[in-house]
Amino acid sequence: METAIYARVSTEEQAQEGFSIRAQQQKLKEFANIKDWSVYDIYLDEGISGKNLTERPAITRMIDDIKTGHVKNVLVFKIDRLTRSTADLVYLIDLFKERDCAFNSLMESIDTSTASGRMFIKIIGIFAEFERENISERCRVGFERKAREGYTNAAGFISYGYDRAKGQKIQTINEYEAENVRMIFDMYVNQGMSFAGIAKSLNLREIPTKKDSFWTSVTIQEILRNCTYIGNVRYAMRESKRNFETKGLHDAIISEELYNEAQILMEKTSRISPTKQPKEKNYFVGFVYCAKCGERLIPHSRVQRPKSNKDSTNISFICRKRMMWGCDSKGVTAKKVERALIDYFSRVGDCSVLDALELEQKRQQARYDAEAQINTLNEKLKKSDSKEREIMGLFVSGELEFDGYRSMKKQLDGDREFIRAEIAKLKATLDEREEPSISRADIVTNFRENWERLTDGEKRQFLTKFIKKIILVNEPIEGTNQGHTIITNVEFCGE
Repeated sequence: METAIYARVSTEEQAQEGFSIRAQQQKLKEFANIKDWSVYDIYLDEGISGKNLTERPAITRMIDDIKTGHVKNVLVFKIDRLTRSTADLVYLIDLFKERDCAFNSLMESIDTSTASGRMFIKIIGIFAEFERENISERCRVGFERKAREGYTNAAGFISYGYDRAKGQKIQTINEYEAENVRMIFDMYVNQGMSFAGIAKSLNLREIPTKKDSFWTSVTIQEILRNCTYIGNVRYAMRESKRNFETKGLHDAIISEELYNEAQILMEKTSRISPTKQPKEKNYFVGFVYCAKCGERLIPHSRVQRPKSNKDSTNISFICRKRMMWGCDSKGVTAKKVERALIDYFSRVGDCSVLDALELEQKRQQARYDAEAQINTLNEKLKKSDSKEREIMGLFVSGELEFDGYRSMKKQLDGDREFIRAEIAKLKATLDEREEPSISRADIVTNFRENWERLTDGEKRQFLTKFIKKIILVNEPIEGTNQGHTIITNVEFCGE
């Protein structure tokens, strides 16, 4: 077995202990000879402290030889000759294991080919795992604390609209980019433009992204979903278990009201958007549902050329289940849907909001449910802690191998992290304030006063903001091919 003999002594240690590096070297060569090990090389760090690895040329050379596979066994006089740093010892033991390199210490009688030597490696493995988790946790806690204090953790990925110079803790507004951010939000919220439309507009104006690239629908969505622009800091945004937002120390670019309106619009658009994006005239797409079976109505367009020789497009809707021979509802034109909607809102009362007492009862019940879930999750945490103590006992007693222990502990850690995240979410729902909402009466009044004056694009914006579903039926009129369209119910957003 190709063995590396490593010896080290500082000048002070040699004077105090009276055991020179030459004496160490001689003892180790004799031991290797007894074991019938082939000595690949002897690595000597003379007069050098053992506090770190970086300033010791011999051990650096030995590590390189281990990585290249030339050394398959390391022999030292005492462990503290190898290193006095726990972190460095953990690193070296991990390296030996990774490269299938044995480790032996003469004075401590550590030999990884024996049971006691393997037990030592197991113990070191526990410390290694503990050290890795501590480092990871300290970094995570540090980053999280920094975020909660209002500082961004971003380094090479500063949000478009901001700059942060090296050594600067708080990001500052880039006025040129900030103006484009305001324009993007205005295009989406106030002008009703799509993600692709906004991206196309910016590219046509030759406005570059942060990295001098082209705008896409995805980059526009990232801008619109970024809470940084209202002065907040987001943390672990791709990890739902640890994600949170908090007030930042940097200046906002847009108002909170504009940002919230964009979030509401995106949420609703993702729900109602059809596979094929509708033209402006087809503003009912995604909102109309069949009263007979509950399925969404699918749009159809037909171009007609009347006597005037001017093309016109008739838009109609048909139940998706009827297309699969599962519903006998009659198709309906968009014009009839609109007339029926106007008629519906002319008849519906202005007092169609939930009774305050009933609403409060629902909120109270939701609170009780959340508290019960928190108690259940806390019990699961206790059971998980008990399970960890159990597997630790199995490992120490030798009934469980280290790899098995490590795998089970990793699973338990992941479960606990998920449980804690769920508890935090539930607690947040208990603490959050109810946002003021627009009542049905307000929406009805707004519709009556403004609908017929709105453009097609503005009508779709109105539906997107306030309406969830328009449930209707087109009752056939006996003896004719016509139908009488009746809206049976309108579901409002937030219900």
